[in-house]
Parts: sequence; C-alpha cells; structure tokens
Amino acid sequence: MLSFQIVRNARAIQICCDDDGIDKLVTVLGVLRGSGSHIHLLAPSMGGKELDDEGPFGEESVPEVIITHGGDPKPDIG
Repeated sequence: MLSFQIVRNARAIQICCDDDGIDKLVTVLGVLRGSGSHIHLLAPSMGGKELDDEGPFGEESVPEVIITHGGDPKPDIG
C-alpha cells in the first residue's frame, strides 16, 4: 500500500505505506537519482499501479503524484 492524502486545514501531506509501499517508493526514487527528470506515480483510477486509490482507513487518496528531480528544467505538471 502506498497512498498520499492532503491533510485538510493543516497544509500537510500524509503518506501512508506498508513495506511494499516503501519498496515502491525507494525503487522510483532510485530511478530518478541522477536522471534530471521526473516520474508520475498513478493509482488504478488513473491507469496506474503504483498508488492506492484509498488510504488505509478508506479516505480518498491523491490519484497522481509527480516527483521531480532537481535537474528537470520543466516537469510535466498541471
């Protein structure tokens, strides 16, 4: 499980994961290392398999997370 939720009224993002979720996150971050690029993590509702559509308590999760490496001059955001 890997999910990202926006914490309302707290200006925060909560990441919920189990061991498999940590493995997924570490793998994609390893791919980005030194790439100068970005990667999109998607939930099944967006055609992906990296994220879960719901958090561990049934709350709605963010369906797409874009992680940008510092060298990417113009990531595909928004």
